[in-house]
Amino acid sequence: MKHWPPALVAAMLAGCAGERERPRASLPQFLEMYNRLDQKVGTVAAEAAWKASTDVSELHTGERIGAESAAAAFRGSQYVIENAKRFLAGRQKLADIEERQLHEILLTAAEYPGTIPDVVDRRVQAEGKASAILDGFAFCLERQGERCLKTTNPNEIDRVLQNSNQLEERRKYWEVSKQTGPALKPSLIELRDLRNRVAAEMGYSSFFHLQVADYRMTVEEMVGLMDRVVEETRPLYRQLSAYARRRLAERFRQPVPEQIPAHWIGNRWAQEWPGLVEAVDLDDLLKGKSAEWIVQQAERFYTSLGMPSLPRSFWEKSDLYQLPAGSKRKKNTHASAWHVDGEADVRSLMSVVPNFRWFETSHHELGHVYYYMAYSNPRVPH
Repeated sequence: MKHWPPALVAAMLAGCAGERERPRASLPQFLEMYNRLDQKVGTVAAEAAWKASTDVSELHTGERIGAESAAAAFRGSQYVIENAKRFLAGRQKLADIEERQLHEILLTAAEYPGTIPDVVDRRVQAEGKASAILDGFAFCLERQGERCLKTTNPNEIDRVLQNSNQLEERRKYWEVSKQTGPALKPSLIELRDLRNRVAAEMGYSSFFHLQVADYRMTVEEMVGLMDRVVEETRPLYRQLSAYARRRLAERFRQPVPEQIPAHWIGNRWAQEWPGLVEAVDLDDLLKGKSAEWIVQQAERFYTSLGMPSLPRSFWEKSDLYQLPAGSKRKKNTHASAWHVDGEADVRSLMSVVPNFRWFETSHHELGHVYYYMAYSNPRVPH
């Protein structure tokens, strides 16, 4: 697939802008133009991002940055911003679906405002480089000075945190799982500043303000909502936390702590708290099953609900399984679902091994894929 250089996109938009001397585009013409071109540049950018995430290299990171720069040049162009604002000025005459499209177009433009192309370019580069650091990160289990003697992988980290009763081992693997933080810190600080700068260009107080605007809320409304949710769930959380502290202390034969040590929890992000009670070992149910069976079973769940089978291209283009030991290829090991072209090209990126955690995750990711497929119909604008 060819990448569209930013200069080509700029030339296309210059042609659009040149039409100002003639009658201006109508709203249907503008939306048709935007959706058509956005899908094209977005597909190129998504394809480049996929390649950069599934085969991490300096070349693929560069291709990703180039493709996303081209998409940014279109989405944040002065032509797009001016016309979206012009049509929104008469919002009382707009159909709901038209107003929502224009609102989203302006929010997207605010992420890449063409009035500060140098800042936008630096943001795109920073995001591409930070993604490469995370996607290709090698977790080091044993180190001698600056030299890593033994690496591990996220599946092994998760196995230890879920199953080990040895606190020293658990802490070691938990600390290894956090090695990405120091590696990413300089890039994230730079990226925070660049994102805030692009948001400010379009009148937002921060990048957070811009993200909140997608919910049609103010910062104060969103923060207030989050504060209320925390307060309303605090009594239940305190009871669950007290129960978890006691159960985990029993499991590890330790005094009950005031706070749960992070490495006691069987999930490296503390998204869930497994291992509190004795129960059926669900991994035993999957013994003898292959990684391929895990994903196929997830598809069978959705087809049993009356949904269509996944397209053949899903199986041909997805990257679903853990890389073999010793592989020189690096890929993002965090599960994700992709809608590459906004139409039929749906994919998933996973590192499936045959256990119950990946059984759950496969069902989760295919859930995303199935709603992408449901969105891909003429009633839903690109």
